[in-house]
Amino acid sequence: SGRPFPAGNEKQALIPHKAKVMDNRCGTAPGFIICHNNCPAFFMPGVPHEMGEMMQRQVIPALQQLLKPTIYCAERVLKVFGLPENSIERELPAKLFPAEVSLSFRLEFPLVLVKLNSQGHDETPLDQAEHIVRQQLGQHVVAHGNESLAEVVAQKLISAEKNLALAESCTGGLIAKLLTDCAGSSAFFERGAVTYANSAKHDMLGVDEQLLLDKGAVSTECAQAMANGIRQRAKTDFSLAVTGIAGPGGGTAEKPCGTVFIALASYQGTEVRECHFSGDRAQVRIKTAYTALDWLLRSLKD
Repeated sequence: SGRPFPAGNEKQALIPHKAKVMDNRCGTAPGFIICHNNCPAFFMPGVPHEMGEMMQRQVIPALQQLLKPTIYCAERVLKVFGLPENSIERELPAKLFPAEVSLSFRLEFPLVLVKLNSQGHDETPLDQAEHIVRQQLGQHVVAHGNESLAEVVAQKLISAEKNLALAESCTGGLIAKLLTDCAGSSAFFERGAVTYANSAKHDMLGVDEQLLLDKGAVSTECAQAMANGIRQRAKTDFSLAVTGIAGPGGGTAEKPCGTVFIALASYQGTEVRECHFSGDRAQVRIKTAYTALDWLLRSLKD
């Protein structure tokens, strides 16, 4: 590449005798494998993304080749939104599942992960177990494996050849961030407006100033006007709008912290939902973003 070789990197080229080198596609420090008494030891760089790439591309395939298991071991992860963990456990008693499948749960806020592990000769027990989970929990299962809720929404929008615009207040662009994290988001995401101040809601979305004075920015009427305003300007199939009080200040007895209005607009009309979320400021914002995406996903499935 023509770049000078840093002196401090020379030690990275020192590999133990008879070690097999594993190349590092993400950095400069190689990994290597040493066999001692027919037992392989794998050495990888400590930088997390470098180690992760090497693990997936080289270490795991090497272990699979060495071990050649006669028993099939596998795991599936289903991501659940909108149900607390104790409710999920009640809906999924162990007696419903094949004997070969074990069930566990883990919180990955704001999702609950349902983990299915199986040992057998093929994936049939896992297929049966996944079907049971989806049947019991319905549309609360929003994703599986490594995919995110936003990625599922993105794929649904792309498959349906629909596009989306956003008007965000209390989430400050979080929904747009989650969606544009997805590769290929330009195929469906037209624009997003962060309209925090009332003046921004009026100037950018056309929300009537008298409405803001009479009803307030945190109201059904404001959320509806925001969704309609961004959709009319962007000329999209769908729009989402959110406005609320994330806290810790700003709440009142009538509208406490955690009060959020979410609006979804499409050719079928505009609907608004009033939500009351618990938690701190960050949790309220995340719950708002996921609730909006979950609502859009359900609309795309209908």
